Amino acid sequence: MSKAWIRLCMLAACFHVFPATAEELTPKLDDLVKHFGQVLFGDEYGVSDKSAVVSKWRGESVGIAVQGRQTKELVDLAAKHVRGLTRLTGVQFKTVKPGHDGPNIDLIFLKRAEMAGLSKQLPPREAKSVQTMTSDPTMVCFFLSWHKPEDTIVKAMVVVNVERDAQGIDSCLLEELTQVMGLPNDVDAYWPTLFNNLDRSQNWSRWDELYLRTLYDDRLAPGMPADKALEQARLMFASELSKPAQ
Repeated sequence: MSKAWIRLCMLAACFHVFPATAEELTPKLDDLVKHFGQVLFGDEYGVSDKSAVVSKWRGESVGIAVQGRQTKELVDLAAKHVRGLTRLTGVQFKTVKPGHDGPNIDLIFLKRAEMAGLSKQLPPREAKSVQTMTSDPTMVCFFLSWHKPEDTIVKAMVVVNVERDAQGIDSCLLEELTQVMGLPNDVDAYWPTLFNNLDRSQNWSRWDELYLRTLYDDRLAPGMPADKALEQARLMFASELSKPAQ
C-alpha cells in the first residue's frame, strides 16, 4: 500500500559564520558523501519515518499555487529561486490555481498569527507539527512535503511569515524551496551550505548546487536504495572535487 511521507523544516532568524580559509571551506570527499546522505535520507525534526530510497518530483512539470498575503516583491523573490531550481535540476514549474490536482507546491504568505489556521486543513500529526513550529516567534518559514509512493514527491507546502525582514524571507525561501525538491534535512558542515541550520545565504553554494544536480541526475533513479545512491554520488562528487573552484 502506498504511503504519504512528510517532511518539515523551520529556519530561525540567525547568522552563521563560516571558517575563513579556502582549505577549510572545501569538503573532503568522505565528508561530502556523508553529508549528502544525511541531507537526502535524514529527518531533522522526527515528524516522519526516514526515507530509505531516493525520492524526487517526477512528471512533466510541478505546479506552484501562490496564496495569502503575496506582494510583487515576495513573488519575485520566490520566482528567482524557482528559476534557479529549473536550471540546476531540469524540473519545469508552472503557475496553477490552489487545489490543482497534479504535482504542486502551495506557496503561502501569511502573518505568523494566521499560520496556526493551516492546521485545521491537515491530518493530526502534521497539524500538531505546524502548531509547534508557528508558536516560535523567531519562525520565518517552514515546509511540508508528501511522498506517495516513497520514491515520488506529489505535493508540498511552503509557508512564509510576511512579518519578517526581506533578507530573512529571501534566505528562507531559498532553503525551503530547495528542501521540497527532496533534500529535507539540515546538517551542520564546515563548508558553505544552506543546509546549515543557521545559514542565511540568498544563493546556493557550489556544494548546494552539486547536491541538486546530483539528486536530479538520471543516475540517481527514484527508488534507488541509499547505499547504491551514495555509491553513485561518490563518483560524481569525486569528479566535482577534481575541478578548480570557480
